[in-house]
Amino acid sequence: MSRINFLKYCKPIINKEHTIHDSMALWRNIAPILKTSLEVLYLRVDSTNTKEPQKGLTFSKENLAHSLELPFYAKYLLIAAYLASYNSVKDDKRLFMKYHGKKTKTKKDIKMKSKVSERLNTQLGPKLFTFDRLLAIFYSILDDKVGFNNNLLVQVSSLVELQLLSTASDNCVLDGQKYKCNVNFEFVQNISRMVGFNVRKYLSDFSHV
Repeated sequence: MSRINFLKYCKPIINKEHTIHDSMALWRNIAPILKTSLEVLYLRVDSTNTKEPQKGLTFSKENLAHSLELPFYAKYLLIAAYLASYNSVKDDKRLFMKYHGKKTKTKKDIKMKSKVSERLNTQLGPKLFTFDRLLAIFYSILDDKVGFNNNLLVQVSSLVELQLLSTASDNCVLDGQKYKCNVNFEFVQNISRMVGFNVRKYLSDFSHV
């Protein structure tokens, strides 16, 4: 990657657009390219899966999802974060508890079901959720039995550092932290396929249980 970027740095000189002494002009030309390259390295994206247009590097969300070297539990934490961001709290019991009982349908429910929703949760944008809710959903969708440990905390922090999650609280107390999922449905669906999880089944927009 350094060799490629050096060639891009020299390109304006080769094309006689700038001289070797025009350091500021050369820096302005290479700065956005270097920034994008560093982001790719930070996310540990395989450069063989990237497409390189004239300005910077771009890659598909599917390639990015497959190229991110997320640990197994981090993938499930990201899925849980997406479900927490795009489901209403009132639907958690119905979606994530195996024996929640059947809800009696009212006339209002039937009327609402007969209408096509114009604004789905997945179209409204992510909502904030608490750390406790994230863990509750994580344990609900995970088949493995894993206890709460520091490794899970580290993986949540890693998701924040990778900007897949963002925090909306300055509170240092973990219980007071609120998060928001930054990835879209296409991205989380690709992550879900990697672990054999059906994310649509647990989204209120698509669930008709």
